[in-house]
Amino acid sequence: MTKVDFTMADLQPMSLGYEEGQDVTPEVLKRAEKTYQYFHNKYLELVVSGVDKELRDLLIFHDALLEDFVGRVRQVVKSGYYYDSMGVFSVYLEYNDTYAELRDYLNSRGSIDVQCF
Repeated sequence: MTKVDFTMADLQPMSLGYEEGQDVTPEVLKRAEKTYQYFHNKYLELVVSGVDKELRDLLIFHDALLEDFVGRVRQVVKSGYYYDSMGVFSVYLEYNDTYAELRDYLNSRGSIDVQCF
């Protein structure tokens, strides 16, 4: 049996290191990839453990947005034009929304404590 615990302390390191109007640089890509991998691993642990439907849906959507963000940043960096891409920014806005929803979910419960068998 494995215990999976997910708290605000786990969510906080998931900052993308990107803000509105910021140039999309290789450093932004590196931070986004690190954030995505960190969250994706936590996401897999939680979804496999059988969390409730509301949380599962939040995790799936947030994971997909992080993956989309990384892909869009990768395209901008690959093109060599490190400008603030509207595609990157639009996904970033959605990311902020799902991050806030996850934060609110955790704040209302304190943590997610799941026993895996």
